Parts: sequence; structure tokens; C-alpha cells
Amino acid sequence: MAEAVLQLLMEADVDGLIGASRHERPPERQNWRNGYRERTPDSRLGSLRLRIPKLRQGSYFPPFLEPRKTSKKALVAVIQA
Repeated sequence: MAEAVLQLLMEADVDGLIGASRHERPPERQNWRNGYRERTPDSRLGSLRLRIPKLRQGSYFPPFLEPRKTSKKALVAVIQA
């Protein structure tokens, strides 16, 4: 369940960054999706299998994850929100 919630948060965040949701082609679009990176951060709930969206221009890293650290803080932040 935590994987699904985190995945939805990432998708919504990327939609806001590029100005379009998946399969939308509005003229005011700012960037494009370019696949996913598979990541498996560890947490108290175990290893989470996440698909982090990639962008064609620039990069995206979820704000609730810290690079090279466990996702315990991320899960606590999501659950508290």
C-alpha cells in the first residue's frame, strides 16, 4: 500500500512539473516523460519497489526521499500528511 501511495505522489508531482499528465499533449507543455528508474529504498515496512519517473530535460528526484538513505522519514511524512 505504501508503494502505491508513494507512486501516486510522484506521478502527481511530475504532472505538475511538466504541465501535463500522461498521454496529454497540450501546447503549453514544458517537458516530456522519458521512462522510469527502478529504485528499492529500505524502510521499516521492508524494501519498497518504486518506479521514479525520468524526464527528457533535467532530472526528477522525489522530495520525500533522501538520496542514498532509507525512506523511513518519507513514510512518516506521507502517513502524517
